[in-house]
Amino acid sequence: MSRLRIAFQGERGAYGEEATNALFGPTGEAVPLSSFRAVFEAVAQGRVDGGVVPVENSIAGSVTENVDLLLEFPLSITGELSLPIHHCLLAPAGTALADVERALSHPQALAQCAGFLRQRGITPVAEADTAGSARRVAEQRPPRTAAIASRTAAGLYGLTVLQEGIEDAPDNHTRFVAMSAVPAQQGPRSKTALALTMENVPGALYRVLGAFATRGLGVQRLEPRPLKRPGEYVFCLDVAGSREEPAMAEALDEAARSCRSFRVLGSYRVAG
Repeated sequence: MSRLRIAFQGERGAYGEEATNALFGPTGEAVPLSSFRAVFEAVAQGRVDGGVVPVENSIAGSVTENVDLLLEFPLSITGELSLPIHHCLLAPAGTALADVERALSHPQALAQCAGFLRQRGITPVAEADTAGSARRVAEQRPPRTAAIASRTAAGLYGLTVLQEGIEDAPDNHTRFVAMSAVPAQQGPRSKTALALTMENVPGALYRVLGAFATRGLGVQRLEPRPLKRPGEYVFCLDVAGSREEPAMAEALDEAARSCRSFRVLGSYRVAG
């Protein structure tokens, strides 16, 4: 039986590849692509069976580009994983930590290591992804320059780990979601993700949240994203439970009646 082709952003050794392997195991083949938009386009066009992208980090917060892409593309979230992230400062053999003046990495990784870089007087330089930064440092060997990436990337590209665990909080996690053109099967530890807009009237959000609260369904995330019109937002909600449960089905129906637009982004099992 052929494996599912699952796209992630970055090069081999990226955290997205690690998340893809954790979510799909031997049933998935991780396919690297150059950008987050390219991942969504490949899934929407059927060139791959699914995709995996980060949506939130415990230090740097929401990955807003991917939240907005989830709203833009007509795909379903099919799974979720909270992945521990431990960043390493990588450089060619013979480089001393004291000699490093610049660090290349994805903006999210740089934000997660901002305190370490500031204390060391190292200038952050944004690149497309973590593993790609490691590959560039390995191949081009720019002077006084290191990369922030995983220990896996260090092994792939022949770099030395100057320091490990440089993230600003030891319990650093990134939440990844898998998405597909086909809705997911549900089961224990399910979550339902929603996107909705409301009329700008008093109590609108209260009524939506009340539909879940009165049925004992916990809202685990509430994030507003701006629309193109000033002062108007789409609200992204994560609610504990499966849409197949009677209480959730009733809550979704009641909440939808209070909204101008209402979309279920996915109802899916959470890994772990």
